Amino acid sequence: MVFQRSESRTTRWPFRLPRFRRPRFRLLAPRVLARVGRWLLVLVLVASVIFTTDVLRQNAAERAASPHLYSLVQWEFSNFLDKWVHRAVSVFPWNSESDAEKAEQVDDYFALTSARVAVAQALADGVAGQMGAAEREELTAQLAALNRSRERLRADVEETLEAAISAVIAEEGLSSIGGLIFPPVDFLLTTPPYALITSPRGRIERGEEALLAPDISLEDSVAIEDELAAQQNLSALVIPIGGVATYPASVFNDRGLRWTLQIAAHEWLHHYLFFRPLGFNMFDSGDMQTLNETVADLAGREIGDRAFIKLGGVIPVSSIADEPNKSLSSIADEAHENIFDFQGEMRTTRLRADELLAESKIAEAEAYMESRRLIFVANGFNIRKLNQAYFAFHGTYAESGASVSPVGGQVREYRELSANLGSFIGQVASNSNYADFISELDTLRQQRDNIVRVAIGPTTAERNKLARTR
Repeated sequence: MVFQRSESRTTRWPFRLPRFRRPRFRLLAPRVLARVGRWLLVLVLVASVIFTTDVLRQNAAERAASPHLYSLVQWEFSNFLDKWVHRAVSVFPWNSESDAEKAEQVDDYFALTSARVAVAQALADGVAGQMGAAEREELTAQLAALNRSRERLRADVEETLEAAISAVIAEEGLSSIGGLIFPPVDFLLTTPPYALITSPRGRIERGEEALLAPDISLEDSVAIEDELAAQQNLSALVIPIGGVATYPASVFNDRGLRWTLQIAAHEWLHHYLFFRPLGFNMFDSGDMQTLNETVADLAGREIGDRAFIKLGGVIPVSSIADEPNKSLSSIADEAHENIFDFQGEMRTTRLRADELLAESKIAEAEAYMESRRLIFVANGFNIRKLNQAYFAFHGTYAESGASVSPVGGQVREYRELSANLGSFIGQVASNSNYADFISELDTLRQQRDNIVRVAIGPTTAERNKLARTR
C-alpha cells in the first residue's frame, strides 16, 4: 500500500518532550517494574504463539508460499531486547540529548529518507532502462551511504516519536500501572513483511493468509498467486503493508513523518486493544475484524496528527477538512484526487463486482475488475492486480472505497458522540462483539437525543400527547 500525506515541519518544537518515556529505574517501585516486565514478557510470548508457523498445520496460503514465509518468532526475539537495551542505556546522562538535538535528528532522518527513496527509484528506473554500469555503481554506493547514515539515527528517532505519541496517549487518560502507558509505545522503523491475502473466487471474503519476506520478488509473488488460483481456486494477492502489530511493531521506514506517526499509533492501538474485549475477540467475525481495524485507523490518525503537531508539524487546512474521507488502507495519491475520484471509482467497482459475483458470474466479474484496474492505472494509480483478494483486504478498512461495510460510518459517529478521544477508545474497547458495539452506539444516540430534547423542549407532537394524557 502506498500512502502520501502532505506535510511541512519546523525544527523548533512548541513543547518539551515528556521525560516519563525514559524509565527512571531507581525511582520506580520494584513491584511496579516487575509487573511491567512480566506483562511485556507475556506480550512477546503471546505474539510469538499467535504468529508461529507450524509446518504440520500450515494453511493453503502458507504452503504455497513456504519458501518465502516470514518468521515473526525470529523477528520478535531479534528486536525486542535490542529496543529495551537501547532504552535502558539512553537513561544515562551522557547519552541524553536536548530537545533541539532530538528535533535535528528527526529532521535529518526524514530528509535522508526522502533522499533514499529518490535514489532507490532512480536506481530501479536505471536497471529497467539503459543505465551504464558506472552510473549504476555510483547510485548503489549513494544508496548504501544513505542507508548507513539513516540507520545511525534510527533508534534515537524511534524514541523521540514514541515519546510524542505517548504524550498524546497520556493526555487522553489512557495511561495505567502507576501512570505508565501499557503496553508501552514501541515500534521499529523497518521494512515490514509482505502479506499474502486470499479470498474465495465466488465472493469477496478474507480467507487464509500468510506473511512473506519483504525481499520477495515480483516473479515469485505472481507464481504464488497463480498456484493458489490453479490448485485451490482462490483469488490471491501479494501486497506490501504499512505496518504489523508485532511487539515492537514494524512500521514502514520509507514514508514521511506524519504518515509514520499515524501508522505507529495505529499499531499501538492494536497492542492496547488486544488486552481488552474488542481486540481479544478481533477474529471472531468479519465485522469484529473490520471494527478493530477501523477503530485503529480512525483513532490512529487522530493520535498521529496530534503527535505530528507536537513535533512542530503543520497540517494544511485542506488536509484537515478532507481527513474524514481518508483511510490508512487507501492508496489514493492526493495529487490526483482533484482529477480522478479514486474512492468513488473504487466504491463503484466494488459494488458492481459484488453484483456479478452474487449472480455467480465469476469470470465476468474478474474481467470487469481487470478492465477497471486499467482505468485506475491510466489515471496514475499503479494497482498491479484488482481482484477479490484486493477487495477482501482493503475492505477491512471500512472508510476505504474498497469497502461496503457500514462500520466506517458507525465508528465515526461513535467518535463524534464521545466526549473526547480517550473516552472513545476506552468505551469502544469494552465491546466483546459487534452487537454490543451497536447497542452502545444506540445508547450514545439516545443520550444525545435526550440532551437535545431538554435543550429545545418537547416537540409539538410530544406536547399534544402530553395534553391528551391529562
